[in-house]
Amino acid sequence: MDGLAWAGLGAVAGVAFLNGANDVSRSIATLIGSGVHDYRKATILGTVATTFGAALSGWVAWQMVKAFTQGWFTGDVLAPPAFAFAVALAAVLWLSLVTGLGFPVSTTHSLVGALLGGGIVAYGASHVVWQKVVTHIFLPLAVSPLVALAIALVLHWLLSRLGADNPCLCVGTAAPDLDADAKGELIAQVAAPCVSVFVSSAQTCRQFFQARFGITADHVHIASAILVAFARALNDTPKIVALGVFAMNDRHALLPIFGIVTVAMGLGSWLAGYRVTQTLAERVTRFDHRSGLAANLTTSLLVSIGANWGLPMSTTHVSGGAIIGVGISKGAGGVYWDTVLSIVLAWCVTLPACGLVAAILFRLFGG
Repeated sequence: MDGLAWAGLGAVAGVAFLNGANDVSRSIATLIGSGVHDYRKATILGTVATTFGAALSGWVAWQMVKAFTQGWFTGDVLAPPAFAFAVALAAVLWLSLVTGLGFPVSTTHSLVGALLGGGIVAYGASHVVWQKVVTHIFLPLAVSPLVALAIALVLHWLLSRLGADNPCLCVGTAAPDLDADAKGELIAQVAAPCVSVFVSSAQTCRQFFQARFGITADHVHIASAILVAFARALNDTPKIVALGVFAMNDRHALLPIFGIVTVAMGLGSWLAGYRVTQTLAERVTRFDHRSGLAANLTTSLLVSIGANWGLPMSTTHVSGGAIIGVGISKGAGGVYWDTVLSIVLAWCVTLPACGLVAAILFRLFGG
């Protein structure tokens, strides 16, 4: 393998690192914004879940690898090492810029733009399989944030009907005398001879129902954040691995490439995830237990479906749509629209910017 192929593999590792840095925020921002965890604890949680998701993707997300290694260009063209290097380096440069600015941007969009821009210069627009690009790439990327917005809005509305600030499903025995506040917090009760099951606020369960065991909305919220981080890595890792296959021009090297991408993604999440997390946690909408849970459940559901069906949804777009959805459900002032417009602008610029950079880099190194 020549030096350019090794450089391409290094750039792929850089994409994975920056993917972790930019995308870990999708899972942990709601935990921080709602006060469930601080930045340090949330980052540890997101990093661990991301690493496990990336590692497991080598066994369960082969459809995504196929989607990004096959069918982009007509069968009579071969991908030289310079092509993979140009695509990966373009994604690295763009992700470095926007991550440093604190904007959540899509690694998927970055790779798609770079693949198309580099491919058009390398092979010509006539060799691009545009039907697959539109139906398998553009449509999932365009529709998924709108679907996420709608689902999150409905979920948040349903959760808000529970009444208690942090509802808890508790098993315990009721105190003999409940004051008016405690009775007001009681949502449901199923009595039994020795123990009873209550749905109430977590504070009331602890104080008045002598709870022996309880699952609060915070617990479910944390579980949903783990699911988002896991699903996100499950969806994104194969896309980056596919680029590594282009770089090495060897489909038998999948296992070591998966290992490199997994480690790099975990390191990026742990070492460089603060800036973008701060944007989503504090500058899009105000979170509470319900809004954070609704956003994370929506994101984990759609991204997991995308990973298993080979649909390259952008976790950035899905999570962003879900967060905006819960903000809208709070009323006209529930969303900080200046931040949202800046994020959407970054999304719109990503495809052409990465395509242009990849085209220039391929001219420099492969033309």
